[in-house]
Amino acid sequence: MGLLRIQLSTHEYKDYKLKKGTTTIGRQEGNDIVINDLAVSKKHARINRESSYFLTDLRSSNGTFINGKKILHSKLSDGDIIHFAGIQATFYT
Repeated sequence: MGLLRIQLSTHEYKDYKLKKGTTTIGRQEGNDIVINDLAVSKKHARINRESSYFLTDLRSSNGTFINGKKILHSKLSDGDIIHFAGIQATFYT
């Protein structure tokens, strides 16, 4: 099972287990993972679990990045550093 660890502050993190199927990420209530930061779009990105995990940007205003590279759709690997606008997360399998 995949895990997304989001950095909330310098020394604080929150872990989210990634469910089977689709996990939505954004600022708006109703997303599976809600990030309360104005730089994050209401519906920012989603992670799909098929045989592997894939991250898709949902036309967010400030972009989604994996290991420093802006992405629209990309396969995730263990240890990838993700930025949802300015919010950092790490993906673990």
